Amino acid sequence: MACLATGAMILLSFMSAVGVCFGTVYKVGDSKGWTNETNVDYKVWSSNSTFFVGDTFFFQYDYKSNDVMEVSREDFESCNVRSPLNLYTSGRDSITMWKPGHYYYVCSFPGHCQAGQKVDIRVLIQPLNPTPSPGPSPLNPPTSSPSPSPSSTLPSTPSYQPTHPPSPSPSTSIPATPEVQSPHFSMPGADQAPAPSKNTAPKSFLPSKGLLSLHLMMAVGFLAYH
Repeated sequence: MACLATGAMILLSFMSAVGVCFGTVYKVGDSKGWTNETNVDYKVWSSNSTFFVGDTFFFQYDYKSNDVMEVSREDFESCNVRSPLNLYTSGRDSITMWKPGHYYYVCSFPGHCQAGQKVDIRVLIQPLNPTPSPGPSPLNPPTSSPSPSPSSTLPSTPSYQPTHPPSPSPSTSIPATPEVQSPHFSMPGADQAPAPSKNTAPKSFLPSKGLLSLHLMMAVGFLAYH
């Protein structure tokens, strides 16, 4: 018995590895396994998943009171167990589907099929190269307006027009120099000049200090010569 259990574990491990390589491993009935309990609906279980070629189905059950029998569709619907296609009795059976189609399994023990211990597995063809989800469309240049070649004439660029005139440069704008007015000397007797006072002689008749010095030097020189 120990050798049988060890061999079954090795076979299960191998089939699990095969399932990983070629498909998915499904346990029929999930946590309930393969049983004749009335609270397990194998029709609902099979409809909740989509199966593909290469998937493996693991039947776990008590081999003393259950088995797995593959039958035709007619025998499946009528629970006829007298014409089996295949029969599995190990209690831990792994069946890999290599062809698409419907596969029908029942338990051949009396009353089990009628109680609902049967399953219809539909297997589909899995594409070798699944179509990837569509990505964003590539950005193609518009055909109506191709980009200009390097030799094409580029459109002229409008000159830049400032919104405000630039401030004058110190080198170009020189502030106007105020006109220097030469001093104006009014001659005596002018119409607008005020009349001189009676006690004060006009400034033009007063001898200057330079003129007096010159006269003095001339007088001294004349006396020294004689």
